[in-house]
Amino acid sequence: MKNEKLLAIVDLLAYLRIKPKTLYSKVESGEIPHYKIGHLIRFRKSEVEAWLARNRKTSRAVTVRFGRTVKTSRSAMNIDRLVKKTIDESRRGEYAPDHGKSDQTKGLGKEVENGDL
Repeated sequence: MKNEKLLAIVDLLAYLRIKPKTLYSKVESGEIPHYKIGHLIRFRKSEVEAWLARNRKTSRAVTVRFGRTVKTSRSAMNIDRLVKKTIDESRRGEYAPDHGKSDQTKGLGKEVENGDL
């Protein structure tokens, strides 16, 4: 570890494949191990790898009501899409196009011939 080369910001960005803004945010919050040498920020690859291992997240399976098993997603948009798909699938059997829309009633909207209601 004594002879380990320190990585610059650009080196760590390429290694982690993240945006500069994300890395600077983690440095500023003290979340990622780093060294400040004057105005320069440097990293030890071994310490970054240990930090990655400590912060590793595992995905878990979630069983959905209709018997399907899906992986959880970090994105709320994926969850939204899953909920909409599940609702659509459950409605297919109940709301067939040949039934028409449930809020329309035949015969309404006709005016009385003499104008009285």
